[in-house]
Amino acid sequence: MVHLATCVAKKVEKCAPVPIMHNSISVHNPVNIDSTLICKELAEWYQSFFDFSYTCRKLRFLGKKNAINFDRIEQLTIHSYDNAIEERREERKMKGTILVGAKEQNLHSMQDYLQALQMILTYNNQVGHLNGKVAPVVCDWPGQLFIRKAISHLQNPNNLTIAAEINSFVPLLGPLHVSLNTREQVMKVYYPFFEKLFHYVFGNQKILAKKPRPWRINLLLDLAYTAWGKIRMHVINKFGALCKDIEYITLADLLDNIIPAALDVYATLFRSGSYEEYTEAIFRIWTFAL
Repeated sequence: MVHLATCVAKKVEKCAPVPIMHNSISVHNPVNIDSTLICKELAEWYQSFFDFSYTCRKLRFLGKKNAINFDRIEQLTIHSYDNAIEERREERKMKGTILVGAKEQNLHSMQDYLQALQMILTYNNQVGHLNGKVAPVVCDWPGQLFIRKAISHLQNPNNLTIAAEINSFVPLLGPLHVSLNTREQVMKVYYPFFEKLFHYVFGNQKILAKKPRPWRINLLLDLAYTAWGKIRMHVINKFGALCKDIEYITLADLLDNIIPAALDVYATLFRSGSYEEYTEAIFRIWTFAL
């Protein structure tokens, strides 16, 4: 099997280039991932929100002027790359996208990623777009790990093996990755619950795969949350706000907190530009993943 590393680029409209250095301060944190800063933000700001479920917080979001309602079918197919789906045809076109390069390349180590990024740096030698500027690199977890590792190695003055131009790259975990990975993890952790739901809806003769396809995960999550919305207040009133029963708390957390956050973090919050609500949902999902 041949693995290809493909580099594509797309212009960010209506945004000025971001410099690597501003007022003698680098865009890169000297300690790379600053756990102290993350924990400080969590403790001083976001932790207070976790006294309430995501659904409770969402009811407040909906009262804001910038709330946007998306078509339900469109939201459920957001992870589908099948251009046979009419709603996805226009979005799946790669308008304005430039193919920088493609090469046979594994992506299993820092050196692999450096070789892949060299395609961009070679192209930059001709155009100079990255000279002193930042390019966000949307990638999954290995991309986060190895690119940040390379940037950290640049802090070592004795390092002679990594090109200084690597400083131009800022790895970002794409919101679509966050959403897809979270939905898959919810299905994995709570598989017995979703298996019973699946059999109840589609019959005992059907088999739910241990790792269902994204569209099926989306359907089951949406079915669960929609049904929960119909009985939510009846259940809460029945058990009371101070109930400590572990089975009730576990299911309430799944239905009132984890599932809606997983459904909304990309499909609604990110795409509507609700930055503060999106960041809060990211912290909420992070605690679940942790």
